[in-house]
Amino acid sequence: MADTELVKKHKVGVYVNNGTEQAPSWVRIEKATDFEISMNPVTEERDYIADEHPTTELMDYKPSAELAITTYKGNPDFDMMYKLYQKKALGADAQKDLLIVHIFNSKSVTEEGTETKYYYAEKASATLVLNSWNTSGATLSATANINGTIKNGYVTLGVNGAPTFTEGDFDSLGD
Repeated sequence: MADTELVKKHKVGVYVNNGTEQAPSWVRIEKATDFEISMNPVTEERDYIADEHPTTELMDYKPSAELAITTYKGNPDFDMMYKLYQKKALGADAQKDLLIVHIFNSKSVTEEGTETKYYYAEKASATLVLNSWNTSGATLSATANINGTIKNGYVTLGVNGAPTFTEGDFDSLGD
């Protein structure tokens, strides 16, 4: 029997860029009580003449992620989302880069005697849509709608866990 391991929530790091593309300032979503990625498949029905029943073709995915951030004033993830709430951010102000780091999927590579640990990651532009602020339940909920093309790559985690993303083929690292 193969070794199996349950991927627990702390093994998936979710980051939002609160800086710019040139000078990213990644804020890890830490105090969320919910983070669920919905793939939102895009399908088309094709009724081929040789078939008795139509065929569903999978054309694409339009991923989105639900976040419910606990409202701890002073915690970077809430403070960032609260600023979006205050501004009632629209358009470009509501767009942020989203980085999902698969901490459970890592690879160590040794080059010139130095070992570096890499983690598989996905980076995309996302529109942050604020859905509700439940002051009784102490959560600020948002949906991150993924825009455009998701970039696959890998990160290293530096000082204080700050990620540095590189677009590329994670599986070919170290080859």
